[in-house]
Amino acid sequence: MPMATKVEPFYTDVGHRIRDHRNKAGMTQERLGRLLSPPTTRVSIANIEGGNQRILSHTLVQLAAALNIEVTEILPPKPETSVANNNSQITDELVTKLGISVSAAKKLAGKAKKSLNPWERL
Repeated sequence: MPMATKVEPFYTDVGHRIRDHRNKAGMTQERLGRLLSPPTTRVSIANIEGGNQRILSHTLVQLAAALNIEVTEILPPKPETSVANNNSQITDELVTKLGISVSAAKKLAGKAKKSLNPWERL
């Protein structure tokens, strides 16, 4: 039996936040799923909380309402600007270690940043 594949780290973080708020509310996964429209199974809630399932925007809003919280409490914080935008160290290492041009290194560093940062895809 193949193992479930994680979606993106963004969804793992969101799922953990949902689980934490659900637990604080003393609510079961089954109860939370029933509060959504259309109702969602306990297994789907477990998959969301485990980061194995993407969440549609309207479902995110419903989850927040069911948990009596703001949507922003479910979303992970935006990465620090200095971390998200600092490609110079990566670029320098690519140039030094691989001997590629600065322009090629900047392109690679930019692609790496986008693939690692879920906020860049939003």
